Amino acid sequence: MFDFVFGDMCMKRFVIPVLVVMCMVGCGKKEPKPLQSKAVSVEKKQPEMAPQEEHLEFIRNEKGFIVHMKDIKVLMKHLSTSITQQDWEAIKRDTKKLKKASPVVFTGANKNDLPAEFVSLDIKFHLSAQELIGACQAKNKDKATAAFFKVVNSCDECHAKFNPKEASTSWFQ
Repeated sequence: MFDFVFGDMCMKRFVIPVLVVMCMVGCGKKEPKPLQSKAVSVEKKQPEMAPQEEHLEFIRNEKGFIVHMKDIKVLMKHLSTSITQQDWEAIKRDTKKLKKASPVVFTGANKNDLPAEFVSLDIKFHLSAQELIGACQAKNKDKATAAFFKVVNSCDECHAKFNPKEASTSWFQ
């Protein structure tokens, strides 16, 4: 019995760091860059590059990305209510979901093809989420509230840079 439990603990200590590294590094597969459509200028009769939304062009699966971001928004609203009510079981379920959320992964792009600032903000989101998980495990409402707003601020920073039409997530309050 001891060997089984000890072996299981060693496996968890090995597997979890390996998974974290794999998530951060990615598989290394590069996706082809999307072709830009060309339009012909009537006045100049020359091809022009069609305008693209620069801040989202690195997202390979925009529809899926938006769905995941909306899921995070709903999750954060629920977490806000649960923290206020000190519903620690609901918080435990929701923080597990939050831990799995990754804007970088949701883009569908290789991490190396993403803007460095986007990746940096994703890391900040995850570190804030980890702090929130720890505060919630301690069942400390004040620390959980403070950590929750660090997560919200990390969301706001990313939205300000990459989604200016929704630059603030102040709707949590």
